[in-house]
Amino acid sequence: MHTIAVIGATGEVGFRLIQTLHSSYRIVAIVRNREKRDFSRYPGVEVRQVDDISDVDSLALALDGCEAIVNTGYIWFAENIHQAVMKTGAKIRHLLFTGSTGIYTRLPSHSAERKRMAEKFIQERYLCPWTIIRPTMIYGHKDDRNISRLVKALARYPFMPLIGTGSSLIQPVLIHDVVKAYETALLNSKYYNKAYNIGGGKAMSNRELVACAASSLGRQARVIPFPAALVRSGVALLSMIGLSPITREQVARFQENKNIDLSAFIKDFDYVPRNFEEGIQLLIHDLKAHGLLR
Repeated sequence: MHTIAVIGATGEVGFRLIQTLHSSYRIVAIVRNREKRDFSRYPGVEVRQVDDISDVDSLALALDGCEAIVNTGYIWFAENIHQAVMKTGAKIRHLLFTGSTGIYTRLPSHSAERKRMAEKFIQERYLCPWTIIRPTMIYGHKDDRNISRLVKALARYPFMPLIGTGSSLIQPVLIHDVVKAYETALLNSKYYNKAYNIGGGKAMSNRELVACAASSLGRQARVIPFPAALVRSGVALLSMIGLSPITREQVARFQENKNIDLSAFIKDFDYVPRNFEEGIQLLIHDLKAHGLLR
């Protein structure tokens, strides 16, 4: 049985991946906080704590004995992971990384540039096989911080503000489909040394997404558009006093089309990720199961 290290094992993608893989592999769950998740329900999962992934020595110890690594955390730790692998001397058969379609933004973004540099490092420096999975915005669980917040707001308030016209495109991806992509790609040479975008089956405008989420709740979306220039000014003012809930970059990104080309993913993985109309139903079910929606 192969031994797989999952970095970021307490995160939503990492923990769900362990739930999927634990019966087929020996799993080493690499975490910062052992108390965040209960791994006792999954026999054979060994938990190893690393307080800081950039601590190469600690990470190298945690990777000892592993044959493949899935990094569900930030891709910009790619160089640290590489150094840790070199330090262990282990012959890693495959490394799976979580990238982001945010690298395609045309806006100035320090985060996007760090991700681009990490991908370049992987492609140029890694000697063992690697695969990069680039999700769009991930949703489908109660803590996704984006769509789940929208659903809870739509269930509570009669109106929903939008920045600009709401015509920019978005293509969020269901977490179940992201986990399936990892499971499919792991230790499969078909996917070695390739990068894939994964998003929802189709793109829709932000206005359409709000309307779809509201309809799934049995409500009608009453959208109030706010001029983008006005929102930017308000965010700038609130940021000066530390009270802005969003950043100016997020305001700009909201107006940018975030649809992606899925053709390579669909061809190689042989499945089409689910559309938002189906995924939102799963999210609403999850929120209700946790008592967050009536």
